[in-house]
This record gives sequence, structure tokens and C-alpha cells, in this order.
Amino acid sequence: MSNDAMSEFVDTSDELLGSAVTLSSNFIRPLSRWWLIATLQICEALVVAASSYSWLTDITFARTQKIGLIELLTCGLTVSLAVHFVLRALGAYDFIGILNTLRSCATAAFAWALATAGLLFWAIELGTGELDWQVSWFDWLVGGLLIVVVRLLIAQTGSALLRLGWICHDVVIIGNGAEAQLCAQLLRNDRAKARLIGFVFLDMAKAAGSAIAGWQRLGGELRHVMERYRVRDVIVATSGQDRPWLPELVQSLHGLPVRVLLWPPSCGADTEWFARSDDKIGGVPLLLVSAPPLDGWRWALKDSRDRFLAALILAFISPLLVCISIAIRLSSRGPILFRQEREGYNGQSFTIFKFRTMRVSNPPVDELTLTARGDPRVFPLGALLRRTSLDELPQLLNVVRGDMWLVGPRPHSPLATAAGQRYANAVQEYMSRFRVKPGITGWAQVNGFRGPTYTLHHIQQRVAYDLYYIEHLSVWFDLQILLHTAIKGFVHKNAF
Repeated sequence: MSNDAMSEFVDTSDELLGSAVTLSSNFIRPLSRWWLIATLQICEALVVAASSYSWLTDITFARTQKIGLIELLTCGLTVSLAVHFVLRALGAYDFIGILNTLRSCATAAFAWALATAGLLFWAIELGTGELDWQVSWFDWLVGGLLIVVVRLLIAQTGSALLRLGWICHDVVIIGNGAEAQLCAQLLRNDRAKARLIGFVFLDMAKAAGSAIAGWQRLGGELRHVMERYRVRDVIVATSGQDRPWLPELVQSLHGLPVRVLLWPPSCGADTEWFARSDDKIGGVPLLLVSAPPLDGWRWALKDSRDRFLAALILAFISPLLVCISIAIRLSSRGPILFRQEREGYNGQSFTIFKFRTMRVSNPPVDELTLTARGDPRVFPLGALLRRTSLDELPQLLNVVRGDMWLVGPRPHSPLATAAGQRYANAVQEYMSRFRVKPGITGWAQVNGFRGPTYTLHHIQQRVAYDLYYIEHLSVWFDLQILLHTAIKGFVHKNAF
């Protein structure tokens, strides 16, 4: 088989986009829809909190009572969360729904009325005079009006940005038959929902017989496209003759940090079976195959939280880092920091930092020699740093830079092998680790799977734990892993 013939990306953006969009993208890189949704959520939270604060202040003032700042802030936060969860339950943060001015404003008004009904009745019952009643109703109506105004402004702003091409939802279609062309036509007629960047044409017959190499080439090509564009969705719309290879194709796409959607006719299913699907193109439903474990504000929250904590830890342990640096300089000739290329989010390469623990040498550029127990290349101080995992501390710089997280799958060298096989060839689900950023510590490490990978079992178990972490990722899971690392994660029998 010729891998070069397996796939080809065809860029159709110039054909599908109007001149206004193409022109504007030369000056301003289009924003993701998430920014508009996040802006709406922040503005709504601020407006609801301010309205609740004013509401409670006016009620207590009318009754000549005083209320503390903590009570006011608690009231504002509680009402904001109540309104937010009601809006989320009503599906009010769907991008297309936000742009529908009438629907968006009506939903916001209903959510405000539903979330604050209990507080309104409590305020009226609390009052004893006509003034209390008037204040309660007036503040309640003003709060509802303000949240509607926010929705109105965001809807109009979003529509304008969408027309100018400053907000885009980029899509790539995998396929080259009638199904892919039909998808493209529906996208052209449904421009408010997505923008087709291009096709990945497949020669599935040539891919048969050497699936691993072929699917890896496809994944690499899609990652290159995602680096150039802000691709949000990959739609699989292959033809009927390619159906035997569809499971392998879909499996190969699980490692991409995007949503993977399946066109029902590609698997022989009738679109009417999935009429309730939330993902549609031109009214035709799509099947959600995989999605990023974190998206939107949840990704931004973890990313900013880990960077902030890493900066705090760096500031706290800076005297220790200075002492180790001086000791390395006095113990062995060479640089203080060891730099190596590792694979990170979406398979992109980055330079990882560690304290140097080995004597300077010039290994072959296309070969990676694993460290063995009692390795003569390790100088005495380096052995101590490795046994205590203190050589890993400079990776906090990688976290601050945005290359890594505090908690995540450990980053590996692209040359790393197990039993003579590259990791991506040894474990079918290996590429799925690239859906998140790598971490200084992880679920696999605190469960003992660290150090060299001499056998396939070693890397298979490590990947299994990494995937478990990705599927169950949460702030509480991160705290659990950090606690395990602090208690027993620095010293390990495989740390040498």
C-alpha cells in the first residue's frame, strides 16, 4: 500500500466563503463561538448578581434594617447560579438559539421569573406595608428587564460578527462521495451553523491491510489542518463501499480534540431514526461519536487554575530551585536544565524542562536510550534528584507557559518505544491521550505506572489509566491525584 495515496486534504474555504469573510480573516483571526457564549454567561451573572444585591438592599432599607455584606454577596451568588442552571436546563446557551433574538429574550425572561419566584414571594410576604410591596415588584421587574437587554445586545452583536466572518465554526468533512457532497451542500445552505473548511478524500481500499499506518497518517493530516484553522467538528460522511472500514476510521479519530460526528447514511442508518439529535445540518441529524473531555469555559478554568497554582508553587519553592541549580553547576559540567522534545496537546511538539541529572553526551538524534538502574551516565547528585523526583520541578515552567497542566497524562518522547515498538503502534488508543494537555503527575503515576516501559504491558496499562483520567476529569479528581503525589508520589521504586 502507498500511504501517500491514502488521504488528501482539499481546502475549499475560498469557494465556500464570501469575500467579506475572506477579507476580514486577513486582518482579524476569527473567534470561536465559545467566546460569545462565555461573554453572555459572564454578563448575565454580573447583571443577576447586581440586581439581586440591589433588590435585597432596597427591601432592607424600606424596613429600616441593616444587612451584612456577606449576606448580600451570598444572595447575589445564589440567584445567579439559580438563573444560570435554569437557562442551561432550557438549552438557552445553544449558539443558534442565542442569535434568535425573540427566543433568547423570552427564554431569559422565563428563567428569571422561574429562578426568582421564591425570592419574590418571600420579599412580598416579608413586607408589612405598601412600600415594601412596591419595592419588591419594581426591583424584580428591573432585574428581568436587564437580563433581557443583555440577551438582546448579545444576539445582535453575535449576528453582526457572524455576518462579518469574525465568528466562525469550522468543519472538516471526511469523504469524497455523494454523501460528503450532500453534507457540503447542506452546510452551504446552513451558513449560520458552520463553515466548511475542506474535505479529506480517502482511498479506503488502499488503506486496507495496513490500517495502523494509514489511520495515523490521517490523524496527522487532520491535526495539521486543526493547527491552521479553528476546527470544531469533523464529520465522517463516507460512501457505502467504504462501510467495512468505517469502525477503524472512527476509532482512529477518537484521539482528536474535536467533536467527531457521523453522517447516518454512512453507516446505513435512516436519518429519521435520530430525529431527536441535538446536532443537525440543514435539519438532518448527525450522530455524536466522540467529543473533547473539556470544552469552553471548563477548559479555560482548568488551564488558568493550573497555571496560577504552578506560578504560586514556583514562587514558594524558588529557594530550593536555586540551591539545586547551584549544586548541579558544582557537581557536573554542562547546562543546569535538560531540554527534550515531547508530544503534547493535539500531538504538537514542545520542549520539556528538567534538572539535568546525566553527564553531557551526544546521542543519535533518531534514537532514544532509556535510563536503566545504575546507569553510568547519571552523576551522584543526579541520582538523588531522580530518586526523589526533584528533577521534575522545572516542569512547573512548562505549566506556566501553557505546554502542560499540573495533572494529566505524562508527555512522552516521539521516539519512545516499548518492546521495540513506538507507543502509537503498540496501543491502539494511544492517540486519545492527546485530547488534553500532558501533566507533571497523573493517575497512572500515582498508581505506580511510571519509569521505563520495557514491555507492551507497561505502556498498555499506563495508557489505560491515562484514558480513565481523561474520561473522569474533574477538579476533585485533580485534587485527589495531587494529594497522592504529595504524600507518596515523589519517591518510587521505578524512579532511578
